[in-house]
Formats: sequence, C-alpha cells, structure tokens
Amino acid sequence: MRMTFADSVKSGLKNWSNFKGTATRTEFWYFYLFTVLLNMVTTTLDSIVAPGTDLSGAAMAGAGPFYLLTNIALVLPNLSLAFRRFHDAGVSAKWLLLWAVPILVLIFGGGLALADLPPLSENSSEADLSAYAQALAPSILLAMAVGIFQFVINLRPSKSKAQGNKYASGVETETSATE
Repeated sequence: MRMTFADSVKSGLKNWSNFKGTATRTEFWYFYLFTVLLNMVTTTLDSIVAPGTDLSGAAMAGAGPFYLLTNIALVLPNLSLAFRRFHDAGVSAKWLLLWAVPILVLIFGGGLALADLPPLSENSSEADLSAYAQALAPSILLAMAVGIFQFVINLRPSKSKAQGNKYASGVETETSATE
C-alpha cells in the first residue's frame, strides 16, 4: 500500500522523535511538500495579521511570528524524517553532519575575513561588495554541494535488508519494494 499525502503528514508528525528505522521517498517528499505549503500559508498569514513585522532589523520574507513558530515546531519532525530517509536509502544519518562544514567555514573563515571589512552601506563601492562576496563564497559553495549531496541521497530508492541495508527491517513491505 502506497502512503498518501495525509498518511505521510501524520507519520512525520507522529514519529517526530523517532530517529531509528526508515522512511520511504513518498513519506519524505510528501512531508517536504506539506512543509512548503505550510510555509506559504504562514507567510501569507503573517503578511495579513502583522504587515511590516520586522523581527530582525531588516525586512525579511518569511520572518513573521506564524512562520517562525511553525518552522521551530517542525525542526524535530523534519530532522527525524531526514535521518529515517537516509537509513531507508542505506546511508548512515551521520552524513547529515556535513551541514556543519559550511557553517564552520563561515564562522572561522568568513567571520575572520568579514571582521576586517568595513560595514556595508548605500555608499559601498563595488570593491567592498566584491570583498564580501569573496569572504562568503566558500561557505555558499560548500552549502550548495552539501545540499546537492543530500538531495541525491533523498532521491535514492529504498534499499532492503537483502540488498545490504543494515538499517532496514527484516520484513520487506510492498511499499519499500516499490520505492
């Protein structure tokens, strides 16, 4: 039996603390779609209820209270689902730690380079903007590479125990066989 959109959302929310086991591609991508749709709704609500809300000192799309609350609430369900999806593809969820690399490069590499640069203003020259871009480029490129890697893993089909997946259960279901 294939998982429906509603089943995927229920499973993702119900298993918010389950970092073991597997999650099929269908479950992962339907829950991802749910998150995107929910973000669209909350961003719209934020623009209606609190127009011009400025939580960060600079106007930022998607930074309203409803958007922030729903995304904070969905951090653990999304993370646990990512763990289980990696397991379903036969990959250790430790690979999700790759997200730390661009952050560390930004903090240590870019942070040190940015500290020496003058603050940006309306009168900043192209050279100033170029210096900022050069300081941030390694982190941005690494984040893109990690994102592509994670995307490819999430596209991989389910891998059964018989195919060498140590994270899969011993019983193969119809869903995992077709995905």
